[in-house]
Amino acid sequence: MKLAITTENKLGITDDVLSLLRQHQADLIKVEVEDGKIYLHTQELDKSTQGTIASLLMKIPGIKWVNQIDVLPGVATQNMLASLMQVMPDPVLGIDNKGQIIYANDKALGLFKPHLPEQKMATRMQHIFASEGWQERVNAAATATIPVNIKTIAGNLLLEVQGIKDADNQMTGAMLLFRDHEKIRASSYVMQGEAIDGLENLVYQSDAFDMVLQKAKTMAGVDAPLNIVGETGTGKTLLAHACHSLSARSHELFTVVDCQAMKSDAMDTLLFGDTIKPGILELNQKGTLFLSHLEFMAAHIQKKLLERLKASSGVRIMASSAQKLYSHQQAGKLIPELVVMLDVLRLDVPPLRERTEDIEPLMQYFLQHFNEQLGKNMDISLDATVKMKRYYWPGNASQLRHAIYKAMMLAKDNVIQSSDLDLEGAISLEADLEGMSLNEAVSEFEKHFLQHWYQKYPSTRKLARQLGVSHTTIAQKINKYDLNQNKKPNQ
Repeated sequence: MKLAITTENKLGITDDVLSLLRQHQADLIKVEVEDGKIYLHTQELDKSTQGTIASLLMKIPGIKWVNQIDVLPGVATQNMLASLMQVMPDPVLGIDNKGQIIYANDKALGLFKPHLPEQKMATRMQHIFASEGWQERVNAAATATIPVNIKTIAGNLLLEVQGIKDADNQMTGAMLLFRDHEKIRASSYVMQGEAIDGLENLVYQSDAFDMVLQKAKTMAGVDAPLNIVGETGTGKTLLAHACHSLSARSHELFTVVDCQAMKSDAMDTLLFGDTIKPGILELNQKGTLFLSHLEFMAAHIQKKLLERLKASSGVRIMASSAQKLYSHQQAGKLIPELVVMLDVLRLDVPPLRERTEDIEPLMQYFLQHFNEQLGKNMDISLDATVKMKRYYWPGNASQLRHAIYKAMMLAKDNVIQSSDLDLEGAISLEADLEGMSLNEAVSEFEKHFLQHWYQKYPSTRKLARQLGVSHTTIAQKINKYDLNQNKKPNQ
């Protein structure tokens, strides 16, 4: 018998439930307790006894409802995780906080058992590793952002460790994942970003973006640094990966490092490694390294990268930035030598507002994607489509994607209406701009645009960096439209 009991948060209610089971000699196999729920698994009982117990449970003060279930939530989760581990393409071990091996998927059994006495799976972690100092390397893997080299009884492997914590944030164990060096080198292993096979899979309709792709096809086959310039959300990472896929390096490693998101010390270790861990530049000598938001890379790392590239690391460098590298050099963000080395080939990606023909195909693509992901069959109304096509999309395709997802969550039926779209700063060209001259309309649009982004980036320097213009230009615009008076409180 398996039951789900909904309760009030009442002291001693679990004891009352267990006492009732003992009175009816219902042997308990498993019990799970969480806030407002008690889950029970007892021995099999006849229907009459089950009915009696259920009725008596409902009479216990504090119990709201009793339901029969097929499986306890914890067991279901364990089964799901076990199934997930079995389909993992790499060997996985589960250990407790004492180093005891409590789980091994089939890949791990096939890897380690032939090297163990009597081909019986090891019970403790130290039986898997074949060198002194293995504990130090396992500990390093637990805090590393890339795999750690470690010697095992099955040979040298790359190790990743994921700690497992309980509700009190106490470490209860860990999952150990092992990767083969050659296997990881031969695959297109994306550390960050979405995989894409080629440029033909990018969604667009505009001539402007088509020109970008034609240029990208040519540059993909040239084994030289490539810089992709464009605003946030224009698809620079996807373009970089597509170029990698079209190159002679397509079967080698593709790795992404976001220079804006990482602290300098973490990036240093990630790129160059240390005495224990190899860096990306060592792991990925034949593939492509994509440096996203290059302008945020610390100066000392720039110098270190420059020296490594001068020594012919072998990896192809791609980078992305909000503006041309020379502009960032002028602003003191990039060192001149690195700019000279990396600014060989350049792709300029226009923002979505300059290629409005792409809004609707992207909109339909994201809608279909989320329909499949969420198991829905939603559509977009004409008024919602018009509203989206008239919006200026400061966050570009990424913002469009998020807007579609949010609208699908807010929609009351299977059709997204204009009212379901949460677009900050949206203006109606027919209503708000009616009767204006061209200069007046442009000014009104510019005011709405800046007002929207100034709320998110209340510093003029941050706003200038986000929009890809000079600080002086932003300061003049802020004063022109008196936007300092419109800032949110406490900003």
